[in-house]
Amino acid sequence: MDIRLTAKQEEVLRIIRNFYLEKGFAPSLNELKDVLGISTKRGVVIHLIALEKKGYIFRTGQARGIHLVGNDEEIAYDYLVGVPILGYANAGTPLVAAQEENIGILKIDKNILRQKTNIFSLIIKGDSMNQAVIGGEKLQDGKYIIVQKDSEIEDGDIVVAIIDNCATVKRFKKGKNMVILYPDSDNPLFQPIYLDSNSDSLINGKVIQILENPTI
Repeated sequence: MDIRLTAKQEEVLRIIRNFYLEKGFAPSLNELKDVLGISTKRGVVIHLIALEKKGYIFRTGQARGIHLVGNDEEIAYDYLVGVPILGYANAGTPLVAAQEENIGILKIDKNILRQKTNIFSLIIKGDSMNQAVIGGEKLQDGKYIIVQKDSEIEDGDIVVAIIDNCATVKRFKKGKNMVILYPDSDNPLFQPIYLDSNSDSLINGKVIQILENPTI
């Protein structure tokens, strides 16, 4: 049997993989039908049968019962969520441009994230927050942070702020007609940043998790 994929089969497989990485589980037939622009669920099933015969997936017959087949680096397990690493955040002077670089995917157990949604990851640069602690982990240079975009921000929370198109991580405090971003560091050189509440600066999300980076 020819195990090579047609262009449409490659598209279906890519959508299934991306769905697993984003959601942590398989898409339904209706979701695949809508994304692919196919008019019937039967049309989707035909592509799934082809992918199964060629050894790229297997199906259990249950709802969302599509499972990927591959080596350990390629399988998206049901209990893992793929969190995109979108670049770097300054824990210091905002210097590195806040560009979504999409430099990789963190695979994280859903129980660690506690069902959080609308999240992304950044890599910390600098030491202006090296005394801040979340979940027993210090926010130190080189570590990963998990950021939730739609979380409610309160005084004392650690946030990612975009200032002059540069991302920085600081503690948040709402003052009179201003927002104050505080460092939390053993380095006395770092000072608060005072922003007008009507400035173009943007609070891009709340830091909800700090993760070790084994490469540092």
